[in-house]
Amino acid sequence: MGSSNRKIGAVIDSSDVEKENVERADMIDIQWLIAENEGSDNIYLRKFTIKPGGSMGYHKHYGTEHVQYILNGTIKLVMDEEEYIVKKGSAVFIPKDVPHSYENPGDVDAEFLCIIPSGDVETEVLEDKYIP
Repeated sequence: MGSSNRKIGAVIDSSDVEKENVERADMIDIQWLIAENEGSDNIYLRKFTIKPGGSMGYHKHYGTEHVQYILNGTIKLVMDEEEYIVKKGSAVFIPKDVPHSYENPGDVDAEFLCIIPSGDVETEVLEDKYIP
């Protein structure tokens, strides 16, 4: 059998991935752990870190649903005008086109993984504040 230059999978240490500030958010960083650079055609994996007191205003993503898993801390999540308190070990499903926002009310970093379909995500900012 001949060898191939095709990349098969990826193993990523998150401490090796650059943190970027999230636009239109206060004290939130994002890391793109798995995306097209790792050979993924269909899904992306991102890690968000929300500093204590950090927030992201009410927004929605057209045609894009996402799944999240809370790694650390506590997050106040507003989803379609209903408030949830999500903590370490919680899983969240946000359907496409559903408005949502985040706030870290705690005194430690809140961290979560977010899985989205690959491709461009169209986002509409509805409010700059956490509460819609």
